[in-house]
Amino acid sequence: MVTHIPKLTRRDFIRMSGVTAAGYSLLPMLRANNVEAQSKVTPRGGAELCIFIMLQGAPSQMDTFDVKERPETPQDFDIRTIKDGVRMPVGTMPRLSERLDKFAIIRSMEFWESCHNRGTYYMQAGRAISPSRLKEIPSIGAVLAYEHLERRREGDFLPPFISLNVRTDLLVGNGMLPPSCTPMGLNARVTPPFVLPESEQATFEVRRDLLQRLDREWRGVETHRGTIFTDLDDYYRSAYLLSDPKAADVFTIKPEDKERYGQINYVFNHLGNACVMARNIAAADAGTRFIIINHGTWDLHSDIYDKSKTLNQYSLNNELDLCLANLIDDLESMSDAQGRRLIDKTLIVVIGEFGRTPGALNDNKGRDHHSEAGIAVLAGAGVKGGRVIGATDETAAKVIDPGWHKERSIYPEDIQATVHSVMGVDWSKKITNTPSGRPFEYTESLSPKGPMEFGEISELFA
Repeated sequence: MVTHIPKLTRRDFIRMSGVTAAGYSLLPMLRANNVEAQSKVTPRGGAELCIFIMLQGAPSQMDTFDVKERPETPQDFDIRTIKDGVRMPVGTMPRLSERLDKFAIIRSMEFWESCHNRGTYYMQAGRAISPSRLKEIPSIGAVLAYEHLERRREGDFLPPFISLNVRTDLLVGNGMLPPSCTPMGLNARVTPPFVLPESEQATFEVRRDLLQRLDREWRGVETHRGTIFTDLDDYYRSAYLLSDPKAADVFTIKPEDKERYGQINYVFNHLGNACVMARNIAAADAGTRFIIINHGTWDLHSDIYDKSKTLNQYSLNNELDLCLANLIDDLESMSDAQGRRLIDKTLIVVIGEFGRTPGALNDNKGRDHHSEAGIAVLAGAGVKGGRVIGATDETAAKVIDPGWHKERSIYPEDIQATVHSVMGVDWSKKITNTPSGRPFEYTESLSPKGPMEFGEISELFA
């Protein structure tokens, strides 16, 4: 009898250790799971997955989906009226301009933050950073994962919450929620390290068995150290899901998809690969409920129209245009086992952490941070395409028409409540037995301006 002895190279050790360390850093300090519903709202439901594309760095609203023509606007932006008075930069977003009837645009967004890290946190957590509660507060992805834990099926082999191309320092984790709600962070530029070809399955099982035997003495030990090991074991269990042979197909990018979605490969991200993976995850229907994708950086403080720069308004618009259009097309053309189109059960949200300064360019020929006006794009899961909600003034400096029933600007909390609603979750719920003793509201009711009633943007669906 020949015993198969697994080999672990130095490169594999560093790679796997890095992923484990990243996941471990997101583990919660304490547990809390006493959830109370306020019974004030009725979730819309209908979606089984949310794909949240974060335009990290903050896009220029007047150069994308709230286009405004100024003397410095390049002629080759080719701004045209598409339908019903909606103007789009056809020169940089030709595919999305042709598909205006497939997505809705919000032009009455306002944001609470104008600092990247704080704004990025706000978009994921739905509230301002509180240093005392930093390890307690979960992201919306973790909350959705938590809400769907009891609905997981025997054959689900994907984690409920996946992040693609999001740096660990910018990713809001599971906070006080169980490790099973931890985001599985993956880099779409490479094949995920946990995805195993069938030929390596036997080796993986030997390693997993060895690990379990080595740390068996810590299991069930009610000490601080024992709790840490138990939590880490839960995180490993999430990683083990990806050892299913079917996972390799989900995270493998075929040559024809690379060609269709583009092969632009910035230092920061690869949107094409991430969108292909998100599409494959939707098609697999294997337990994932929330995917956050980072696309950046849109932080163009200088040379915004300079095509010689790696990152400029042209390159970012072009990549988003290609990838988002293909993602929508593919989800429209694909169906699940019951014959339901994937686009009808998948909500797509595209948004940044704030907008950019309006009017003339700054002295460096770019745009700076601006929180009083911005954009969001939503598609799928019942969103009525071709719809534009709200309007800004002639320079995209401030909101002059909210365009929805609350008659005020739309804030990140309203986007969060809408995602919860479409995913069938009561956004008025709160967790009461938190580590800090302060209730955690799924959608925070205390804004930087004081108490506010946030809610679903029903005009997207009516």
